[in-house]
Amino acid sequence: MASHYFGTMIISVQGLELLIVDLKSLKTIERVHKELPVGDDLYRHQPIKFELVNQMATSLRGFLQLLNDYQIEDYRLWGSEALSKAINADFIADQVFLKTGLKLNWLSISEETYYRNQAVLVDLRQKKISTSQDLTYLIGINSGNTTITEFNHLSFIYSSYYSLGPVRIAEDLQSLRQSAPNSVEVLSDYIDSKLSDYKRLLPQEAIDGPSELILLSSMPLSQLTVVNDQQHTLTADQFETIFDHVIDASDQFLIEEYGVKESEIPLLLPELLLVRKLMHLTKATSLHFSRNTVLDGLAINEAVRSGYSKYDFSEQTITAASNMANHYRVEPVHRELVTKFALHLFDQLKPIHQLTTRDRLLLQVASILHDVGAYIAAHEHYLHSDYIIRHTSITGLSVHERQIIAAIARYHSSTTPSEDLSHFQQLDTGERLLVAKLAAILRLADALDDDRQQKISRISVSIKSPELVITVYSNENLSFENWEFSYKSQFFEETFGLKPRLKQRSVTSK
Repeated sequence: MASHYFGTMIISVQGLELLIVDLKSLKTIERVHKELPVGDDLYRHQPIKFELVNQMATSLRGFLQLLNDYQIEDYRLWGSEALSKAINADFIADQVFLKTGLKLNWLSISEETYYRNQAVLVDLRQKKISTSQDLTYLIGINSGNTTITEFNHLSFIYSSYYSLGPVRIAEDLQSLRQSAPNSVEVLSDYIDSKLSDYKRLLPQEAIDGPSELILLSSMPLSQLTVVNDQQHTLTADQFETIFDHVIDASDQFLIEEYGVKESEIPLLLPELLLVRKLMHLTKATSLHFSRNTVLDGLAINEAVRSGYSKYDFSEQTITAASNMANHYRVEPVHRELVTKFALHLFDQLKPIHQLTTRDRLLLQVASILHDVGAYIAAHEHYLHSDYIIRHTSITGLSVHERQIIAAIARYHSSTTPSEDLSHFQQLDTGERLLVAKLAAILRLADALDDDRQQKISRISVSIKSPELVITVYSNENLSFENWEFSYKSQFFEETFGLKPRLKQRSVTSK
């Protein structure tokens, strides 16, 4: 079979899904879904039952047989962020590997959002979803989580996350609803309480105004409105009409008239109320439904990585990092200059460091965020930067990548990995080397504007072994910069075996 076929699988609290796609055309070849009620245990804080893990393995073996039928050797298995929170998540991953030979790769909530966004953005760019408003919100709802991502003219603005989903709501309020005289009112109040700070906590970059919602991974609500189409659209008035028809309807009516599965009936009311609240908060004039999942985004990402597609979604990660830097009041001119210098150094040193485009993105994010810790305290701010980055979700980055970026920020100032082995040894050998290389580059870039006075307007770099000559263009006295550069360059020399030397030229020089 064609070598450009790719298989991607995911285990989530809804069950298991397999997607086989042609990476050249991004055409779906096969899509298989196996339901598995994992959420019942998860949201009761119980270990996932052993028989469910066995069912996972059985389904995965079936997926592997299908992949084998297509002679596909390139495939991946992922686990959702919600499932990774299970008490026995490590046991699940181990059993899956022992029974199927598949390594389970956990996704963070920011990665799930990022990949779903990719799939929808491709549809929007190809006009498969037609929108009329400038503002578009992508709403990702799964059993226990809701993510809200705002785009303006298809440009990423911000993303926020709430531990709020139909299964989680139903589980949290099960006992209360049995005793409450008006379950609709109780559910509505509960959702309102969880979203009460939505407006107040919006980042300063958020844009207000009429919008359209695109709903992803919606469960019972999509059964009411979408039959076989890839997407479907409702106006705000049409949604309210459906809401009025369904809100007090009997279970039998929902099953017969709308085809809602009996198992999903307890989830319909929480989801309806949640979507209605989000429509009001975002001033949505219409609601679009998309069948795209995390797997569609993962397939697109693989097509980009393999060179079959030219899509670039890194803007979302860079913007999310900039939003985070703004939140922690990082001085913008300094961070932009340091980022500019760091990326220039990275590009010119490519024959020496042999790092990837993805590594360049990690350096860019670290450059944007290296001073976020000063929000807590200027003294040893790099330690605070490390903590903040490790504990803050950033769109498009895995938990592990955040750890790497946090380590780069930790070592951008004075401490070096060799002086801080207890922390540095958490990474494997290859990652330690990556952190050392990127931290050494960031140190040089930071030294060029350490006093925050932007005396240096631009730089050029040349490698004249055993030296790295950095020519800086400035008409000002750079005594302090030379002193700081001399100190911070020692780590670079230890890492790359090149001695950095600063050379000054006037800004009028060619």
